[in-house]
Amino acid sequence: MISEEHKAIGRRAWAAYDKGDADAFAACVTPDWREHNGEGHVSTLDDMRGLMEAQRQAFPDKRTQIVQELVEGDLLAHRTITTATHTGRYFDLDPTGRTVLLHEINIHRIVGARIAETWIAVSQPGGFYKQLSGRDRPSE
Repeated sequence: MISEEHKAIGRRAWAAYDKGDADAFAACVTPDWREHNGEGHVSTLDDMRGLMEAQRQAFPDKRTQIVQELVEGDLLAHRTITTATHTGRYFDLDPTGRTVLLHEINIHRIVGARIAETWIAVSQPGGFYKQLSGRDRPSE
């Protein structure tokens, strides 16, 4: 049953992230959770709170579909597709009405019943911001 429990925590975390519900997301991760983006950047829960709020405001229809889940030991992998329409201000970008699309692979290390660490690989580094502007997101 461990694999089903790991999948459940991963699904809850994704649902919370999509909704921009930082408190529900925080309940799914350890207090010292870290996300590694493959470009050398490491994000904390506080970083994610700001990003979730920015995305919720700019992309209220944001939806992530978990296409595939795999569990091995304490690791949970998700292959996902996220779509969203840019209808609100996103950092320095005015709404464009454009739809953005990301394909991701996330590997989560589970400790207890929470995600302790995440590694991500994104189809387009820079994510939504780079798709909309063609440049890297400004520092927050």
